This record gives sequence, C-alpha cells and structure tokens, in this order.
Amino acid sequence: MKKKLLATILKLAVSVLLLYFLFSSVDLGAFLSVVTNLDPLVFLFLALYFIGIQGISTFRWSIVLKKDVQLPYPRLFSIYLIGMFFNNFLPTIVGGDVVKGYYLYKKTGRGDVTAASILMDRYSGFTALMAITIVALVPGYPFISGTGLPGFFVLLVGVYIAVSLFVWDERLHGWLVRILTRIRLLRLNEIIENFYTALMSYKDHRAILLKIFLCSLVIQVGVIMGYVMLARGLGIDTGTGYFFLFVPLATAVSMIPVSLSGLGIREGAFVFLFTRVGATQEEALGLSLLWFFVVVFVSLIGGVEYLRIGGKKEFVSGTEEESLS
Repeated sequence: MKKKLLATILKLAVSVLLLYFLFSSVDLGAFLSVVTNLDPLVFLFLALYFIGIQGISTFRWSIVLKKDVQLPYPRLFSIYLIGMFFNNFLPTIVGGDVVKGYYLYKKTGRGDVTAASILMDRYSGFTALMAITIVALVPGYPFISGTGLPGFFVLLVGVYIAVSLFVWDERLHGWLVRILTRIRLLRLNEIIENFYTALMSYKDHRAILLKIFLCSLVIQVGVIMGYVMLARGLGIDTGTGYFFLFVPLATAVSMIPVSLSGLGIREGAFVFLFTRVGATQEEALGLSLLWFFVVVFVSLIGGVEYLRIGGKKEFVSGTEEESLS
C-alpha cells in the first residue's frame, strides 16, 4: 500500500508540474475568457451525453459477459459507474477495473470470467481507438510529420499487434502458456490457465467480437464528437476531421503511466496538436480540461452509487448481494 501511495504522490507531482508549465505559457486572462464562454447548459448537456456513452459501454460489457453469465443491465451500469469513479478519483490506489472485478466476482463467483470480460472490454475499446487513428492518420499525417508522434504510434501499434498475436494465435499462445504455467508460486499457473481458457473461449464467438467492436467504434466516435461539441460551445472552429486524429493520439499518449489519470500529459498533447491547425494555446488547454471536468462530474454519480450500496463497509465486507438486490 505504501508503494502505491508513493506512486500516486509521484504521479500527482508530475501532473501538477506539467499543468504549471502549461499555465505559465498561456495568457491566463485569455484562458479564463475561453472557459467562461461555455454556456452552463452546454456543460450539462455534455454531462448527460457522456452518461449515454457510459450506458453504451455498459451494454458492450454485457455482451461480453452474456456468453457466461446473465446479469441485469441496471446492476452492470451501477458497477460500471462505480469503476469510473475509482478510475478518476483513486486511479492508482484502487483502480476502477479492480473495483468492477470485485463487484462482478461477488455476483458470479467466476474469477476467470470476471478478469477475461474486463480485459476483453478494454481490448475492444483499444482496438477501435487504433482503427480510428490509422484511418485518420492517412489524410492527417502532414500535421504530425516531423514530430515524435508517428514513431510513438507505430510503437504502440506494434505492441498491440504483438499482444494480439500471443492472445489469438494458437501456436504463440500455446508457447506462452507453457512458459507461464511453469510458475508454481501461489497457484499462479492455475490462475493463468483459467484466465486464458476463459479469454480464448471468445475466439469461437465471432458474433460477440464483432458486436463489441462495433460498440467500441460507436463509443470512441461518440467521445470524439463530444470534444467537437465542446469545442463549438467554446467558439473553437477547428475542422471536425482533425479531432478524429488528435483526440485518439492524445488519448494514447495520456495512457503513459507517469501522471495522475493522464492529467497534464493529455493537456500538453492537446496544446501541441490543436495549435498546429489554428487553435490558440488557451483554447486547446481549455478544451482538454473542460472535457476532463465533464468526465469527473459524471464520475461523481459513481461515488454516490458506491455510497448507496454500502460504501467502504460494503467493499470490505462483501455484502453487495443484499445491497443490489
């Protein structure tokens, strides 16, 4: 726990330093003018819009799970919102996926299915993100050529392909499992075998894979269009097409685990990218931070839901069965 706390403090420090650097390089008066230009009703609309996106994300997760377990959609939506809350407020001490896995395991008693469903949910979302970026990179390459972003993206795609091959190719998968199952510490080999058995079971369910990929495309496009609507609300008239390249790239860069929830890294990426196509530094910074505030605002619903079902006492004692019934 001490190591996790230290890691959280270090990431928070990185975020604070990056944001300090960004704010020290912009006109604070112009920045405040940008963010205060947003109609509060637009912010509220975007919050409701983002709740809808989370609803689709929950539907995708339900498709993944349906092969093995059946759970009411409202319960899954509750778990998803709670996970979102922990992702944004306690991202490194108790990650959202850990919390989602805990509550799902309490409902199913299937640790392998729980872990595989969360991984598959994440994997399909990342696959859609890569697909959108690759397509957008064709016309948008001139705007990032000469920077380190193409190389970073090629590396990211290379890692993604390598992981995918080890997961889906039977020979590579078998070779990896044989190595991993030699580990005899704390039944780790059994855990790995059960996990991969559950994960590989999706290989024979192409309809499920197609459905969750299509859902992921809708989700990723939905997030991008959320940024577009926010930009228009701020008076930023950057072409819509740029968002389909810049938002996924900034999202991918923010996944580098050196800051708190990507805060600071994502904002720096937005400033770097959107100023190349006519936006001011103040507009780019305001766009990124205001969307972050939309996400945080919606995440508070997950905090309320967490308290509703018992909060910390419920999380520790495992009485969730009664709370959600």
